[in-house]
Amino acid sequence: MIVRTLLVLAVIFSGLVAVVTRGREALGEVLRTTTMNDLTDGRFAQKIDKAIFGAVPRSGTLDGLVSGLQYRILGDAGPQVRAGCGDWLYTMEELRAERHDRDNMALRGELLQRLVRAIKQSGARLIIVPVPDKADEVEDKLCGGITAAQSRLRDQFWTELARIEGALVVDLRNDWPKPGYWKTDTHWDQSGARFAANQIARTMAGAFEPGQDTVKLVEGAMRRRTGDLARLSGLTDAPPVLAPAPEHERELKLDIARSGGLLDDTPEPSVILAGSSFSLNSGFSEYLQASLAREVAQVSQPGGGFAGALLEMLEKRPASLAKATAVVWEWPMRSLVSPPSEAEKNFMRQTR
Repeated sequence: MIVRTLLVLAVIFSGLVAVVTRGREALGEVLRTTTMNDLTDGRFAQKIDKAIFGAVPRSGTLDGLVSGLQYRILGDAGPQVRAGCGDWLYTMEELRAERHDRDNMALRGELLQRLVRAIKQSGARLIIVPVPDKADEVEDKLCGGITAAQSRLRDQFWTELARIEGALVVDLRNDWPKPGYWKTDTHWDQSGARFAANQIARTMAGAFEPGQDTVKLVEGAMRRRTGDLARLSGLTDAPPVLAPAPEHERELKLDIARSGGLLDDTPEPSVILAGSSFSLNSGFSEYLQASLAREVAQVSQPGGGFAGALLEMLEKRPASLAKATAVVWEWPMRSLVSPPSEAEKNFMRQTR
């Protein structure tokens, strides 16, 4: 407590000096734009604090210190991250409402139908895995009067999913293992990843032959992980006393004894995983292969959004797709309202 107090006093003092010498313009802007409501609900003090923090001379160490103090004192994790309670962080993508959200979601509904047809024409079966919003599944940690209202608006898309023919849809919302997400990361944690893998395997069990590979999941030591939201907030450089507590995950490795004969004769995996960064996090791919008892080809993309990996596979890997029996298509629900990518626009034009 003494250390924290001294840190606060030191930065506030340096901030005051910096405001006098460097931050007059920022302080003047605060005074010009302050309303009576700001004075009565406490926002004026927050604006002054931000002006002080913003005027502190910058370096890696000071930036981390400022980010940590803003987080601990103001509950401010930056413009792209929402600070909940108990060191829970959320991406603002899940909470923000934009003017074109409904239009983007309608476009994704049409894109969904066309992608299902395209994969069906290739001869593979599509398994659709929408990933629930972290804000929806861990809503009780949002705090501050914020709710997952935008997530529930996106749930309307399940009506589109119910109309799908020729594909399997995996609903992860039922029996989700709370919390199932990392505190300082957008992605599911290892319990969420394992649950998703098991649900996919159960869904596929009635539609596909059982896997014949011997897949052994080997758990290793615990290792420290850095959450993407902590990085985005600048909190990875903050002093430990000001930053969220570090999180840890277990190392995972797969030992696969393939059923296809000699190594040189082993065929390509018949299941392809075409997902977003969720498919690349928390051992999801390893859990999925263990649950299916078969090797899975990984073509997922970080930042792939709704259909980035699937569209790239259709365009650049048609031969691999032709040999596949199943494609697991994972995407986060928040991607439904993202602006359409160039690849999505091109696919829509080509499939008119």
